[in-house]
Amino acid sequence: MPSPTSQPKSILRPPSAVSRDSPAPSTLSREDRNRQLAFHHAHLIQYRKDIESQILTATETLLGLPSSSTASSSNPSHKDAKTVKDSLRPFQPSDYDALVEERNIDRRCGYVLCPRENRRQTAGSKYRVIAARGGVKGSNLKVVESKELERWCGDECGKRALYLRVQLSEEPAWMRDWQTSESLELYEESQRRAGVHEGDGSPPQVPTKLATSDTKQTLATRMKDLAVERGDKDNTAAASARVAVDVKENLRREQVAPVPPTPESTQAGSIEGYIPIGKQFTGRKTGQHEETDEDIMPTI
Repeated sequence: MPSPTSQPKSILRPPSAVSRDSPAPSTLSREDRNRQLAFHHAHLIQYRKDIESQILTATETLLGLPSSSTASSSNPSHKDAKTVKDSLRPFQPSDYDALVEERNIDRRCGYVLCPRENRRQTAGSKYRVIAARGGVKGSNLKVVESKELERWCGDECGKRALYLRVQLSEEPAWMRDWQTSESLELYEESQRRAGVHEGDGSPPQVPTKLATSDTKQTLATRMKDLAVERGDKDNTAAASARVAVDVKENLRREQVAPVPPTPESTQAGSIEGYIPIGKQFTGRKTGQHEETDEDIMPTI
């Protein structure tokens, strides 16, 4: 049994247990701390400038692609495809848009693996009305800017270029580890991975049915689990307990405007339907109307 005079043992680490090798912050002077902070920000700024210089160099490299003027945009060479995927990793979508604009200024298709020229709109209008693919003539129309149509040589190259753009990160390269990020994927590679085969030189075909692993049975199971999460233990009972609501439009009835009174009517001279005593119009005679003036003082 401890003596009444014994002190409780502290659970805190004693000051001597702290390592003496690590310098304490108080050992550095204010000037040294400011100098270290300045060096830290200077290294960050220099790293950012190096990344931007690397993006500029990659843009110049991509402007020279494809390496052959007879190359096919749907079946590029392995060397060109690898150059594109490696060069675009530090890019942001804004950097990619600048690359497409530079290629358009050079009158080439915005897709980096296409050797053809971009299409030009002969009309001077700012907007164009085009029909969506697969739509009936006169239906599924949409309005697009003419400069958007001039970015590519055709819709297929536009699809390939935008497929690369959506894989780029919005975060700047100097704020992320872009060197260890996943490699980009070309549109043709995604089609082959999905099991869609293409012919030589033919444009890629969009699959009409998306590949999915969910069967009808799996979907029904998920719907039951969702009903349990909502608290509907029995979907049939919950469905039967619901009240059927039939919404009908309230048809407005035509309102007939009241006919204004004429001097010949009995309501002529009335004030909101009340005819004052002694002020009654008897009608017009030869352009004048007669009215009776009676003294109402006796009545009052």
